[in-house]
Amino acid sequence: MWPQPLTVTLVAAGAAALGSLLTIFLTPWLQRHFWRKQRRDELRLEAIYELKRLAAEFQLGHTDAPASFRPSAAWRKAFTMLDSDIKSLFPEEAYVAFKRLEVLTSPSKYGGLGLEGRQNVHDFVKARDAALRALYREVVPIR
Repeated sequence: MWPQPLTVTLVAAGAAALGSLLTIFLTPWLQRHFWRKQRRDELRLEAIYELKRLAAEFQLGHTDAPASFRPSAAWRKAFTMLDSDIKSLFPEEAYVAFKRLEVLTSPSKYGGLGLEGRQNVHDFVKARDAALRALYREVVPIR
């Protein structure tokens, strides 16, 4: 025996109403979730771009005059601002990789990189690349 037409109509209307209610309540939540993730990734990419810019300025300045190069106050200010962005936007592992790079930008009275002046520009490049890999890993999947 076939189902009654009234039953079919009520089930269809109930399913449509339930689907509409789910759409009304879930769509804004899902949109907000994905928007927040997208915005966080945009902020992270901006921080990564700023790190690349500041690292390039430091590397070029140090390559041109390794013994006498000292970053400007504006560069130090931008790097400190970047530090707070990375600390707040990225997990601890990525922040630690960034701090390994930051140590190499510290002023040294010995002419090399790092506090004791024992590192060179190749060590800086390795630390920069490690920091960038750690930061990018949080935004895009990297093997």
